[in-house]
Amino acid sequence: MSEHRAIGRIEETAALPGAGGPGSDFTAGEALVQPALNRITVHGQVHQVEPKVMQVLLLMAARPGHVVGREAFLETVWAGTVGDDYLLNRAVSELRRIFGDDPRTPRYIETIRKGGYRLVAPIAPARVAAAVPAPGVGSPPPAAVSPAQAEPVGAAATPPPARGRWRLLAPLVVVALALLVTLAAWRMRPAATPLDGAWEVQPLTSYVGREVEPSLSPDGSRVAFVWDGGQGALDIYVKTVGAEDTLNLTRSPGDERYPLWMPDGRSLLYARVDGDGLAVMRVAALGGAPIRVMGDARVQAVRGMAISPDGRLLAYSAREHADAPYRVVLAALDGGTPRVVSQPPGGSVGDLDPRFSPDGRYLVFVRAINEVTRDLYRAGLGGGASTRLTFDNRKLNGVAWSPDGEHLLFTSTRSGMYALWSAAPDGSDLRQVALGNEVVQQPTTAAGVDAIVFEHWAHRSQLRLGDLGTRGEGDAGPFFHSTRWDSSPAWSPDGQRIAFSSNRSGPHAIWVSRSDGRDAVQVAGFGGAFIDNPAWSPDGRLLAFDASPDGTSAIYVVASDGGQPRRITTGPGDARHPSWSRDGQWLYYEANHDGQWRPMARRLEGGDPVVLAAGPGERPRESADARWLLYARPDTGGIWRMPRLDWAGEAPVAATRLEVDLRGGDVDRWVPGEAGIYYVRRPEDGVSQLALFDPDSGRTQDVLPLASGFEGWGFQLSPDQQRIIYSEPTRHESDLRIAVLREPDT
Repeated sequence: MSEHRAIGRIEETAALPGAGGPGSDFTAGEALVQPALNRITVHGQVHQVEPKVMQVLLLMAARPGHVVGREAFLETVWAGTVGDDYLLNRAVSELRRIFGDDPRTPRYIETIRKGGYRLVAPIAPARVAAAVPAPGVGSPPPAAVSPAQAEPVGAAATPPPARGRWRLLAPLVVVALALLVTLAAWRMRPAATPLDGAWEVQPLTSYVGREVEPSLSPDGSRVAFVWDGGQGALDIYVKTVGAEDTLNLTRSPGDERYPLWMPDGRSLLYARVDGDGLAVMRVAALGGAPIRVMGDARVQAVRGMAISPDGRLLAYSAREHADAPYRVVLAALDGGTPRVVSQPPGGSVGDLDPRFSPDGRYLVFVRAINEVTRDLYRAGLGGGASTRLTFDNRKLNGVAWSPDGEHLLFTSTRSGMYALWSAAPDGSDLRQVALGNEVVQQPTTAAGVDAIVFEHWAHRSQLRLGDLGTRGEGDAGPFFHSTRWDSSPAWSPDGQRIAFSSNRSGPHAIWVSRSDGRDAVQVAGFGGAFIDNPAWSPDGRLLAFDASPDGTSAIYVVASDGGQPRRITTGPGDARHPSWSRDGQWLYYEANHDGQWRPMARRLEGGDPVVLAAGPGERPRESADARWLLYARPDTGGIWRMPRLDWAGEAPVAATRLEVDLRGGDVDRWVPGEAGIYYVRRPEDGVSQLALFDPDSGRTQDVLPLASGFEGWGFQLSPDQQRIIYSEPTRHESDLRIAVLREPDT
């Protein structure tokens, strides 16, 4: 290999977490490495090494955790000279001697049989890691050093002139170690981070699929995240900031979620939920076999985790069954019984995304009344009443602490679209953080590192049209779709118009268009508050919908050509998913007044609401012939019905279950028609189907094939019963981006 090819090899493999410019130092485990001085200091003991020994270390450090083959060492370090295995083995032995490393249980350099060597010690910029002070021969092992006390990069004595081939390779290693320049620019500040400063946003990942749940390492050099690989199970990956190296840490057939860095940056925790409950796993940051550190057999699902600053406590958002709210649970990693520390209201989504305060004394989390009405709350580690911090009643997706630990960072649609906001720990002093036009989700930070990593979504939902006659896709015309989020369509009684929810002009609102998508106009909106599920009155004059401008989801009506919305439901509790009786006198909906969603009916002109079922029920609507009231149950699955009565004068009778194999998770994937009930049937083997169930005969037939992992919802039949309209996500991807605080102009 020529020297030019050797240069290319080093540039190609450059990926050191925490590399730097000329004379830049870095740490490997407990050792301070000073490449320009050919010096390695371990616990205060200074070792001068030969240039080629340093080059061997730098070649491994350029790709930490990755195997560097013997041929790569010989063709790079000994390029143009006579090199053999003996020289390489001697260099590695010298490094192990300096590090005090045992090849049988390596902490620094691992031998890969018939492969080469890999560096397994954590790598970080010396300034960020602050692991070792300026070395002195014979000095005692160093104590921890704060960021303010850390020795500046390049503070060592001016290096002597390089000699031999090191003079040629030194500039190349500078290229390989270029990442430290970026990290040094972040500057760990002892003073408060100016959140209103100039932030520069850069792409971090751009893979096909979903990259979510980022976690920034304590030194800011790496980001752990979850990726589905474009399809399939979710796994944990680690990527070096400023480089393209990505390390796959888990490869199980199940989903791994919520990676968390341990405070020392050497390992990560993550969650796995299966039939045996929650398992919290630990894996080395450079790869290896995962180890189970704790579990909770009661847990069925998890929505976020956090680790305390001292690494001793774990907080996670969990629920024990599908119709229970998520609660924040606190557990000690060294054992003990997990304790519930938050009590969300029944029937709500619950408490999500817990975060420890910088001093570890309390928790901040997101309380979700539903998936789009959320605010920040605070709770002590001992439990008790939670304190509400924000009163937005808007979408909120993620919370973190500012790098200086003085402010909360959270995403919110309080200004109409998702943006990043900051607040004091008590919820006061709300300000928007200027990140340009970025749509920010799930921010993550590291103490003292002036960077914010977040999810950037490319999600889109379109209205879809199915032709029941041809059993295929219906031709709706070019104006039927948009590049934004369109959902929850509803046909007007005459079939000439469609009402739907969309964010095509910014905040979500209710829109009405012609049936081919032309001439769309906004008819109702609340400036970013949750609004959805429009339903036409039988005469086409009114639209009912649900919205939560004040934090409680309620039923509203508005004129179908626009106007001032009027609230229909009153009192405490939430109401959603309206539909009309066939005579237009009653509105049906589901309400949660006591922790359980129940089907309800209320006259349009007022009066007391009527509870239609003692047990749970969702999506109530009349049959096409107005003889029956139908609703679904998420706890048992299936569709239930009762006779349609005069709700003002007759008490509802008990409902009976129809033999419809509608799953509990598909309560919003069915609609009654003149021929029966259309619903999504998911066979154990084979593709999903839009099926038709005839209540009179009990027979089911498939009418329209769907994708195996069909995610559409909100079915509505056209008045002529020939077409079915619904919404379906057509793009479900996300990348990670990083915002770095720019240096002020000097």
